[in-house]
Amino acid sequence: MSKSDRHTELQNMIVRWIGNRSFKMCGLPEANVVGYIADFVAIAGMYSGQHTRYTSHSGLTKKYASCGPNRLYQEHGDIDRWYVCVFEVKVSRNDFLNTFGGRKSPHAKARLKPVGTAHWVVAEKGICEPEELPDFWGLLTPYGSGLTEKKMPKLNILPDSSIHAIAFEMLWLQMNCRRSFYDQMIDMAKTIENVHQAIIAGKPAGELLRRSSQAVKTCRGFVSE
Repeated sequence: MSKSDRHTELQNMIVRWIGNRSFKMCGLPEANVVGYIADFVAIAGMYSGQHTRYTSHSGLTKKYASCGPNRLYQEHGDIDRWYVCVFEVKVSRNDFLNTFGGRKSPHAKARLKPVGTAHWVVAEKGICEPEELPDFWGLLTPYGSGLTEKKMPKLNILPDSSIHAIAFEMLWLQMNCRRSFYDQMIDMAKTIENVHQAIIAGKPAGELLRRSSQAVKTCRGFVSE
């Protein structure tokens, strides 16, 4: 299995992992909505228990709304449960060091300051240690078919205007600029299956060529913004 295959597998694990911790989530891979191209970015409404864990770890209090006698609602606390979640996937030690190894490139410098609410590195066991990451970066490692959290991130408070702007751009990209990453993966699987079925059925060479050409076009890569 190539590194790019494993990279995609880890991106898919991210979807399941953040989806299990949020009541609503919108995410995009390879998205440039936070100032640089992150491997995955999600806007997630975190479940209360998860929100409590992360705010407590960060020394913050949860923001909530309550009815008051003179106004419709009152906001209290430091941070709401709507998070901008930023993920970086690392499939080799060199890949990790290129980003978090203290290099002075713009690519590395961009990861040294928070741009979302919560940030995680997703890496195979042994690629990096928790203490090698800035406080605001957490660490997730594969465990079976899922991810386990080796280090919790410290949250960064984003103004509501920033969260709304990022959410709008993500929705715009999904609806107007490119098809969903996961729709593309489904199409890839279908075209490859079509080639497989044609081979089993003993289709002539021309039909195999037509189906394989379509599979190549579908698998050529994801449309970038």
